[in-house]
Amino acid sequence: MRTLTTLLSVMVLAFTGMLAQADGHAPPTQPVGMVYAMEVSDPPAFAAAMTKYWDSPTGKQSGGVAILRQVVAAGESTISHLVSVAHPSYDSMDASFAMNAASADWATFLSEVEGIATVVTSSVFEGTGLGSTKNNIGAGPGVATLYIFISVSDPGKYAKSWGKMMEDADLGETDTMLFAIPAGGVDDTTHVASISGKSVGTVMAQMNANSADKAFQKFIKEAADIRTIERKIVTVDLAVFGNTGG
Repeated sequence: MRTLTTLLSVMVLAFTGMLAQADGHAPPTQPVGMVYAMEVSDPPAFAAAMTKYWDSPTGKQSGGVAILRQVVAAGESTISHLVSVAHPSYDSMDASFAMNAASADWATFLSEVEGIATVVTSSVFEGTGLGSTKNNIGAGPGVATLYIFISVSDPGKYAKSWGKMMEDADLGETDTMLFAIPAGGVDDTTHVASISGKSVGTVMAQMNANSADKAFQKFIKEAADIRTIERKIVTVDLAVFGNTGG
């Protein structure tokens, strides 16, 4: 495992959760970015360091939004928190890299989190444009998300089945999105599905309801031979930082 400073010193901390504000079953926007799964020994200090950075001149120049998430269920994994780093494009990500490379504020952040956080895994993600945000769950304190890490052998077929399921399934009070993982995927992960709701109970209740949903069960049958579930984790949003557009 690598210290947070070692891994993040070459990356921007424009942590964002650019979740779509689409109507009905329209596809979400398609951000790109990084997700870091971490062991954090002093959560209040880590959150304070993030707050200080985003209140700094450098942080205020960023167009990104930072999301810090507590991991409440991860099986045998030792991770305690997730940090998501999303951008509207790779060009935006590169611009943030350059800004932080010369930033004293960024250097201060790195020094403050050194020794209290360790990166366990890091992955690149890309939005696929497949999903539903009809409930506008977004991101914010208390929002819960189930992440399903998937290995897909036929992405085209999987996307077709997924899209049909999104059109027909009753998603209740949750929003669902599909992300591609082009680099750094856990185990053989190629995609991650996220199911978000206002609470852990809401998300778990929807997953139970899916067992009786014909569209969802049809999707599971169609995808049986082309997907493998690698793992599942559940998180709760702790804080959102940066320019949320509000």
